[in-house]
Amino acid sequence: MYEKYKGRVHFVIIDLDKKRSKDQQRLVEEYYEGFIPHVVVLDKKGKTKYSLASEVEESKISAILDKALAQ
Repeated sequence: MYEKYKGRVHFVIIDLDKKRSKDQQRLVEEYYEGFIPHVVVLDKKGKTKYSLASEVEESKISAILDKALAQ
């Protein structure tokens, strides 16, 4: 997915077992719901477009990203 959206989407992966930056910690505090994995998609304005604590198929996330980028 990174190659498909390179330059248009900022991917952030947070490993809860490792030390986090202040920005990563803010994301954890704001969006993490206690389950792993947890996938969150934000639009350009920081509004949540998708948030689900479970594995997600690439096609579903791709559709969400495409829609968010079109707005």
